[in-house]
Amino acid sequence: MTEGQFTYKRTIHAPVSQIFRAFTSATSLREWLCDVSTTNPEEGGRIYLAWNHGYFASGHFVKLIPDEKISFTWIGKNEPGWTHVDVSIIPQGIDADYLVELQHTGIGETSDWDQACEEIARGWKFGLDNLKSILEEGRDLRVVNRPLLGIYPEDVTDLNEAAKQALRIPVDYGILVRDVVVGYGAEKAGIKANDVIVAINHRKIDKLMSLGLVINKFEPGDIVEVDVFRGPDKLTLPVDTMPQMFQMIPETPEGLAKQVEIDSLRAIERIENLLDGITEEEASFSPGPEEWSVKEVLVHLIHSERDIHSWINDLVSGQERFYDEWPGDRLFRIRATLTNYPTVESLMAELRRDYKETVASIAFLELEFTHQKASYWRLGRELLGKTIHIDEHIQQIKNNIQAARQAMQI
Repeated sequence: MTEGQFTYKRTIHAPVSQIFRAFTSATSLREWLCDVSTTNPEEGGRIYLAWNHGYFASGHFVKLIPDEKISFTWIGKNEPGWTHVDVSIIPQGIDADYLVELQHTGIGETSDWDQACEEIARGWKFGLDNLKSILEEGRDLRVVNRPLLGIYPEDVTDLNEAAKQALRIPVDYGILVRDVVVGYGAEKAGIKANDVIVAINHRKIDKLMSLGLVINKFEPGDIVEVDVFRGPDKLTLPVDTMPQMFQMIPETPEGLAKQVEIDSLRAIERIENLLDGITEEEASFSPGPEEWSVKEVLVHLIHSERDIHSWINDLVSGQERFYDEWPGDRLFRIRATLTNYPTVESLMAELRRDYKETVASIAFLELEFTHQKASYWRLGRELLGKTIHIDEHIQQIKNNIQAARQAMQI
């Protein structure tokens, strides 16, 4: 780095069109650099980038020469003034190797630029390493190298008052452990379902967002002290973090569709076994105020699958939606869907149709989409990982059936 300027170079083995897209497409920018992005990739068009830890930057494209050069202005949160980013893509004459040279200029040399320099230097260094990884292998290092506790979490603030009282904890914040993942650090440390995590290494954990921000400060293999409430009792447990275990993603949409179909059929079979002999009254029973009945859980699974259909379309189009916080599945929407599918039989028929549509959506993808390695890797990871979400709700269905039958025997 010279005074007032950062310069970074990476040689990347990838199609030049994918490298250019990585700096201009909002979806591509999210896949290697930031958490939120929106762009209008034309000269004079906007570029906005944001990270979950609170930093954001905006500007406009100054020059765009397809597959050769990208230039845009930049001003980040709390930065004293505007700076400039120039990206050059230079062929190396060896197979599909390209030198990506990034210069960030106009950075001041006074003390009020110190924090900005730190953010910019850290961001570009890791970002360009990640760019190389996602373009060459499809793997997002932010996910691959993320340390995990091994829990299925839920915000305590999302629970109704009856559920909070049942936990008997003396706080109204934290992360409820719905269950633990077998083989991960949380299980080995003795964390149990219905524990509430309130701190990690003495840093307060009030919501899922803060859990992510805190845990991402560590490396896989680090041991962290996790403060949990088990009822009114507070425990501190040492948890050995681990990297996420990933299922191998098939190389073609056809192969991915077949695997998703197998997973879907297994899920349907498990749900049908649970529902064998259930009455409509039992399926309509709600365990508590604002708690979902079995029918409402089935609607949620239907909505989740429909949302996946929309997301696949967004991902392939390069026009993903984003949320400040995930809006969840609201009860009014669930009940509205129930007006069209009022019986267990009709709900299961619709769920089967939605699973079938998911499989078809993948199978009909053009093979060319797999060349966008980061997007295809995300697609496979999301679809093959959704069995975890389904498992949670299968357990919820099981619990609800038991609660309904106990209540109706009284």
